[in-house]
Amino acid sequence: MSMSRWFGRFLIGALVVLGAACQQSHPNAVYSDPDSVAAIDTILDKAVAAAGAANAEGVLASTTTDGTFTFITGDTMLTGYDEALADFKKTYALLRGQTNQIIEKRIRFLTPDVVLVSAVSEGTYTDKAGFTSPLVGLGSTAVFVRRGGAWRLIHYHQSVAK
Repeated sequence: MSMSRWFGRFLIGALVVLGAACQQSHPNAVYSDPDSVAAIDTILDKAVAAAGAANAEGVLASTTTDGTFTFITGDTMLTGYDEALADFKKTYALLRGQTNQIIEKRIRFLTPDVVLVSAVSEGTYTDKAGFTSPLVGLGSTAVFVRRGGAWRLIHYHQSVAK
C-alpha cells in the first residue's frame, strides 16, 4: 500500500483536530453562530481523543450514521458510515495511535445549517510494533450539516501534501 493511501486510511483523525478551527470565523462568513461553533468544537475535541487512541468508532462519532457520509483521500472513496467504519477498524487495528497539529485553518458558515472547515496540518502515526512515521503534511476539508438540531460531519476530503 502506498504511503499516501496508508495515511489516507487512518489520518481521518486529522479532521478531529479541526475543532480548533471552529474558534475563528472566515472573514467572508455570511452567518455566525457561536453556539454552533462551540458544538462543532466539542464534537471534534472528543474525536481528537479517539484518534489518539486509534478508536474508529470514536473518530467517526461526529459523522452522519447513514449512507450520506463520504470520505475521500487519494484514489479511495468510502461512502456511508458502515463502509467507513469497517475500513477504519481494519486500519486502526494496526495502530497504537496518531498525532496531528494544525498549521492553518479556516471555518465558514455557508448557511446557518452548513459549515465548511478547511485546514492544513502535519501528523504521524505509531503502529503496534512501536514505529512512528515521519511527519506527513495534510490538506483537509470537512463539511458539517445541522440535522434535527445536531451538527454532523457529512463529507471529508484530505490530500497528503508531503
